[in-house]
Amino acid sequence: MNRSGPIRIPFRYAAGETGSRFLVALRDDQRILGSRCTTCERVQCPASSFCPHCGGATPETVDVQPEGNLVSWTEIPGRGVYGLVRLEGADTALLHRLLGPSTTWAIGLRVRARFAEERTGSVCDIEGFEAMEGGRP
Repeated sequence: MNRSGPIRIPFRYAAGETGSRFLVALRDDQRILGSRCTTCERVQCPASSFCPHCGGATPETVDVQPEGNLVSWTEIPGRGVYGLVRLEGADTALLHRLLGPSTTWAIGLRVRARFAEERTGSVCDIEGFEAMEGGRP
């Protein structure tokens, strides 16, 4: 017998100490946190407990700005537009939704985070990124 349909796979996600600090800052303060590597000094965003560049520890949590530059973007039909955004103060890019039609976006464009009105402690507390006025590359 051949049956098709959705499969529900319930799960729980433990963000860990550093990830939880990142999510609480989004929810409670509308702040975006990164973490600075004690070995190579790079700042990654979102905050993480290790450095993906050199593998060093990243115990220092730092604020990064809610503005930055669009590094790359793509449109997913039926799902929206998503981009990699390098926020001021970070050395890595954050993948997130872009707010606006695909005709808005260009590599190098200045963007700003728009926070959700109701926040729950999720990366979706950033509703998405919108183009800044006069932010053309």
